[in-house]
Formats: sequence, C-alpha cells, structure tokens
Amino acid sequence: MYDSKVSFTLDTICPWTFIAKKRLDQALEQVRASEAGSKCKFTLHFEPYQLHPDFVETENKDAWYLQNKHMGNPEAQKIFQEHMNGLVEPLGTRFNFGGDMGNTVHAHRVIQHFQEKKGPEVANKLIDGLYRRYFTEAKHPAADSTLIGACVEAGIDEAEAKKFVEAKDEGLRDVKSKIRMISMDVDAVPVVIVEGKRRDITLTGAKEVADYVKTLETIAKESG
Repeated sequence: MYDSKVSFTLDTICPWTFIAKKRLDQALEQVRASEAGSKCKFTLHFEPYQLHPDFVETENKDAWYLQNKHMGNPEAQKIFQEHMNGLVEPLGTRFNFGGDMGNTVHAHRVIQHFQEKKGPEVANKLIDGLYRRYFTEAKHPAADSTLIGACVEAGIDEAEAKKFVEAKDEGLRDVKSKIRMISMDVDAVPVVIVEGKRRDITLTGAKEVADYVKTLETIAKESG
C-alpha cells in the first residue's frame, strides 16, 4: 500500500481553512472506506502559515472584520456572516463571530511541536480542537487556556501541554522560520498537496468535498 502524505497549509484564524478541513475530512472518510482506500494510505500533515504575521496579540473579532474587511459597512458584514454560515451548516456547524482574534504564532508553535512529538493523529485532533474553540466557541485562538484545552482534548497530558504552552520561547524561532519559508511559495490558504508515486496534486482554496475525493482517488489509482 502506498503511503501518501496530504499536506494541509493553514492559519487557525482563517475561516476558509476551517471549511476546507471539514470538507477534506469528509473526503478522506469516503475514500478510506472505498476501494481506493485499500490501495493508498493518506496521512494528514499540517504546515503553518500566518495571514497577518505582525498582528497584535488581541483584537475584537467583529470590530476588526468590520473595519478591515467590510469598510465599516455593517450590512456587508451581515451578508458575509450569513454566507459563511450557509457554507458550514451543511458540514454540521455554525460560525460564532463574537470574541477576540489575535496573533496565531503560538498556536502554530504548539501544533508543530506536538505534531513532531506525538504524530499525525494527535495533530489532527489538536487542529480540530483549536478550530472549534475559535470559530464556534469564540475563544481567543492563541490564549494559553485555548491551547492547553485543545492539547488535552487531543490526548496530550495536561502537565506536558501546560509546560510547553507557557514556555513561550521554546520552538518559537523554528516555527517563525518555517512560516517565513512557506510564505515564499504560498500567498493564500488553504493549500492542500496530495503526494503520489507518479506526481503530486495541489489544490488551492476551499474546494468542494467532491474535488478532494477526485484528487485522492486519482492519487490512489496512480500510486496503487
């Protein structure tokens, strides 16, 4: 069986990566249960990207979107919010547009550390926990409590998680370097790269479930 690495480049405050991750999860579930799943093992791997690397530590989410994305137009913001919920409701969730947003570098630091130490399944659960807390529970994306809670939910010992989360300098230089390197090739997220025996396929933007299924099946067919 061919082992295909599925690289998912994201920022934890990007709603399009949240949508793409849910759709990709559905596609992976379908393909793993199909004949293609017997030919190819797909393993998710997460790559860090920051939409706003110089972003402040904390900013009111609703106020920031109103000023920076919708030119101070509340009606435009309302239409945007309704549209985004229309996209995620079929995926079984809704956005909560309240709460604070902020710089995500420490979220990426934690993700990359535990992905390396604990493996892809733990990293996948950690991503899902961070996404849910920020997008549906309106929690700060990089607060210690958010990060520690998501770690524990992913199966990481609370004391271990707390020790790393609170050691702000540990792994910080490495993750900043990785973000800079990825930013040389990526200017928008999500980016999904599915590696195959004959070729790799890259999908940019939040694609439909069917698009991800087609890509996974193509890689399985060519690599099986």
